[in-house]
Amino acid sequence: MAKRLVRVLPEKIADYFQGGQYFSFVSHDATVTLATPLGLKSDTLKVKNTKGHILHLPLAQLDEIWAEEKAE
Repeated sequence: MAKRLVRVLPEKIADYFQGGQYFSFVSHDATVTLATPLGLKSDTLKVKNTKGHILHLPLAQLDEIWAEEKAE
């Protein structure tokens, strides 16, 4: 199946908390984190990376959020 990358706005990330889908979080310093979103507390996004570690990513430091979805 073909897949495509879709950019997700930070204010829409709450729609994906229960999906278990992996996202690519790109920060200002060009660090890319592959993780699933778990929750949002004020301006910090709680995520779980592929190794199972829980991370707290400040939304102010994120440049882009990308998700894969099936192409039609």
